[in-house]
Amino acid sequence: MAVNFQSWMDPFIILMALPEPWPASCGLLFLTQTTFSVPSLMGSIMCIGVATANSILLVVFANDQRVEGLDARSAALSAAIRASAPSS
Repeated sequence: MAVNFQSWMDPFIILMALPEPWPASCGLLFLTQTTFSVPSLMGSIMCIGVATANSILLVVFANDQRVEGLDARSAALSAAIRASAPSS
């Protein structure tokens, strides 16, 4: 990822979003009294994949906004709004 983004900071930001889905999915399995099984673990892996894809989109959108002249905070907020907007 460092080669793709030509930066060490962007992959670091993306990787920081990955630990959160695992405890969340384990907590939901506990709340719903579901056992750990192959389908539930595959769902956890898929949840981490979705979180990774979302993080990559946010970083790319924020970098595009920074190229257009926004500061880092405004670019991050704009990227979050743009990434969460429904596509048509």
